[in-house]
Amino acid sequence: MIHRLLFVLLFVGIGGLAACQQTPATSSVGIVPPVAAPELFTAVPLPTLPPATATPLPATLTPIPSPTPVTPTAVPPTPTPYYTGPLSPVCGQLLPILPTHTTPQTTALTPGAAALTAVQNRIPQTAVAAWQYILNHPDNVGLVAYRVGNEANGVYLNADVQMPLASVVKLIPLVAYVEAVSNGELDPAAPVPVDTLDAYYLPGYDLRSHNRALAELTDKGLINGNPPQAQLADVPWMMIRHSSNAAADYLHLLLGQERMEQTAVSLGLTSQTAPCTWLGQFMAMSNHTRSGSDDTAVRSYMSDGAGYGREAGQLADAYINDPAFREAERAWHQENRRPTVQTQRLFSHALNAHGSAQEYAALMARIAQNGLSNPESSFLARKYLEWPMVFADNQELFSNLGYKNGSLPGILATAYYAYPKEEVTPIVVILFFRDLPQPTYRQWRETLPHDEFARWLLYDPAAIAAVKSVIGNP
Repeated sequence: MIHRLLFVLLFVGIGGLAACQQTPATSSVGIVPPVAAPELFTAVPLPTLPPATATPLPATLTPIPSPTPVTPTAVPPTPTPYYTGPLSPVCGQLLPILPTHTTPQTTALTPGAAALTAVQNRIPQTAVAAWQYILNHPDNVGLVAYRVGNEANGVYLNADVQMPLASVVKLIPLVAYVEAVSNGELDPAAPVPVDTLDAYYLPGYDLRSHNRALAELTDKGLINGNPPQAQLADVPWMMIRHSSNAAADYLHLLLGQERMEQTAVSLGLTSQTAPCTWLGQFMAMSNHTRSGSDDTAVRSYMSDGAGYGREAGQLADAYINDPAFREAERAWHQENRRPTVQTQRLFSHALNAHGSAQEYAALMARIAQNGLSNPESSFLARKYLEWPMVFADNQELFSNLGYKNGSLPGILATAYYAYPKEEVTPIVVILFFRDLPQPTYRQWRETLPHDEFARWLLYDPAAIAAVKSVIGNP
């Protein structure tokens, strides 16, 4: 009998008006009644970690150097047409804005009948749709799956191609945060007013994940005071467990744009494009100050990445620091329901942060093996990522399971590491889809075949070899 993992998958993305009004996606493996919601970060017991020395880290995974102190970044004092306050640092200080390697390594698969049959005999029915799409459209898929220490027998499909990451990119502010805490730069117990977090929230752009995160914190008694406030330690929990864009942007700008990009560089993410704030991204797609076509503006960004980087920083700064601008923007979006799905897809596939499946697999392996700069930062990162371990079904299959997903129109991304029970080395699975037809994208956000496929590779010891026999090494 195939065991299935039990947790609710909450996707971040905008997906048009209908998606903005949807309830969170669930599946047969993830339906959890409200009363069974997992404990928050501060109450989640972390299972015993496998020994960090069980498998030596690859030589390429060097420890992250001690980060430089958080200092304000100098920016030109040039006012924008819509805001005259202090400007946020531009996005794209150390990393490029635009991807340069998006051409797939393969456009066709020619598997033998026996190999296909071997997969068909093992794969769960809930994952078949994702597998069929991989076979039919391999050029739109990035897949890396292997057991650490046995990379030669892993599965690799477009492993080095830059793919849009959606919320998987939130691994970068997570690592930046835990490193800052472990270095004494940030105090996890520091108060964060709810009103401050709300200033980073653009309604209608995250399937209400920000509101759900605050509601759960409130239900657990972790928001207190007058005015109400949470602790800083709860903000990365909001970002990872509920995928709150507001929480991600708060951490992003608390540590600074340069720090985000510096963290990516230190992690060896050589295929990474600059992660811009979510507020900057969404308002660059469409905002109340624009008089021309959204698609025309987006296409101009696609040829002028530096211009986009400046605009994204300025728009985010205006929204956060100018209450009048923020209220005007919220009212305009509520009335106009923009941008269109067409604009969202055009923007997200070209300008959302990109990275490669190969490098994100190495990052997940690094975290799984306690390979950040010190034991404390590694422990904190794993504690946030391993929130699904509160569920009994996961505890039956794994000693540890770390997870982050992401979703934007036409884009679905999944990143996992897991230690199967009685194993001392982890398995990592990275699965990126791009250019999904909109009907397929909407359906998959409900049925989650891509996550079912990734989890199958984690828990079935024969799954990776079976898939490799079909995909080979394109």
